[in-house]
Amino acid sequence: MTVTFQGYWPSHPWYYFLGGPIVMPRAIKALATSADCHGYRAHEINEADRLAEPKRSRKLDAIERDVLAQLRADLSRYRMLAHRLRLRRSAKGLSDNPATCDDLDMSLSIVFSHVYNGYARIAALEGLSVRQMTLI
Repeated sequence: MTVTFQGYWPSHPWYYFLGGPIVMPRAIKALATSADCHGYRAHEINEADRLAEPKRSRKLDAIERDVLAQLRADLSRYRMLAHRLRLRRSAKGLSDNPATCDDLDMSLSIVFSHVYNGYARIAALEGLSVRQMTLI
């Protein structure tokens, strides 16, 4: 599953500036999980996975709590920026002669990346919790 608009991914500000559709959080989650990406904390997650039980479970739970809290904040910011983009588009429409993108386009592309990585980290953690080690 790929999401591009005029050759740009939603993680690029020109995607939004040129009129790319806003990607819903469910679609972002599907993109992140289907890409088999583990996010920028993959090393930390893998290190925690190599620990002996019960340290392993405690560390992975702590990482998951942290990732979920950050993902909630990122989703809130993403929804707010997407709403602003809808308002801007309904008021101005699309530019006939695009020259530069503004802060809204840049912010939305960055927060998209944060949400994408958040879902990727959650998917990686869920994959590890399925194969929890034994305590024996």
